[in-house]
Amino acid sequence: MKTASNLILEFENLLKEKLKLNNCRLIKKKQENHYQIITPAKDIFLMSWCEFPEIKFIYQPVGIRREQTVIYERAIRSHISFCVSNIQEQPHS
Repeated sequence: MKTASNLILEFENLLKEKLKLNNCRLIKKKQENHYQIITPAKDIFLMSWCEFPEIKFIYQPVGIRREQTVIYERAIRSHISFCVSNIQEQPHS
């Protein structure tokens, strides 16, 4: 049976792969289950959860929110949703 930590590790690895497609970086913060996603345009998004897979995802205002920011936000939300669905659909062995 898969443990929560194994699911989270799978999620992290899959999300990193997806974010690389958009040249984004996933940075794990010191606080447990807190991450920072940085786009090539230097936009910063924060991702966290108390109970995986209920993920909180917000934009960290560090400058002017541009049209490009919205495009990255949609893409990252899509990647997160895909990764969670992919992990949940896998048989628990």
